[in-house]
Amino acid sequence: MPESVNEKFGNRKEYRSGVKDMYNENEDFRITIDLSSPEPIYKQIYNDIVKNIAMGILKKGDRLPSSRELSSILGINYHTVNKAYGYLEMEEYIFQDRRKRIIVNEIMESKERKMDSMWEMQMKNLLLESISKGYSVDQVRQRINELIEEIVEQKR
Repeated sequence: MPESVNEKFGNRKEYRSGVKDMYNENEDFRITIDLSSPEPIYKQIYNDIVKNIAMGILKKGDRLPSSRELSSILGINYHTVNKAYGYLEMEEYIFQDRRKRIIVNEIMESKERKMDSMWEMQMKNLLLESISKGYSVDQVRQRINELIEEIVEQKR
């Protein structure tokens, strides 16, 4: 059964006030891991943080728990969280300030930012994989449009 940071974090007695404040201000912020999922845990953490940023739940300057704090909250290995944070930092979603705090980075408007080659390669591979599994181009287009609408609705 997936666990969310909010559920586990709310039950903890020892926490730093900065992290507590962040969670109080962002009641909708959740990281859910599913230990039975074939998707690696670091990728689940990465995806949930990206989703929270995309939905506007996490904003520029919001503080995230350190790798050690989050690994303790979720009951997983520190290196797993560190790996997720490493990828998030590489993609410029987060950064470490001089006091080693994990901070959500400013996300540029799409008109200021061109799609990077890594993103395009991932999309291309996903589309090729879908087609190779027998989905028609029209089915893929329709599903992409449905997902875009779903995301736009959630963001409202």
